Amino acid sequence: MTTHTAIVRWLPATVRGRRDLPATLRYVGISRFPEDGDRWPDGAWSVELRFDEPPPEQGTQESSARVRFLVDEAPHNRLHRGAVFNLYEGPQRVADIEVVD
Repeated sequence: MTTHTAIVRWLPATVRGRRDLPATLRYVGISRFPEDGDRWPDGAWSVELRFDEPPPEQGTQESSARVRFLVDEAPHNRLHRGAVFNLYEGPQRVADIEVVD
């Protein structure tokens, strides 16, 4: 499966429902792409984020990450340079992601 470089823009804690950014090198969430429309979360795909440094150590509300879908059957064509999508933890939107390569 292809991995892409991405910028993760974490929503403010008051919006995302948690005080701290995830202090981990691996984070899995549910994607929501514009083309999902009103069908979401039906057919939603899990994505994995891998960090070289945990988000709190990156020093801002933006984190550099590598992103990929977790399964081969996912619509991999959605992860391309310039793609922007939302990241959810259950029903709670926690970040916006921009694919940069």
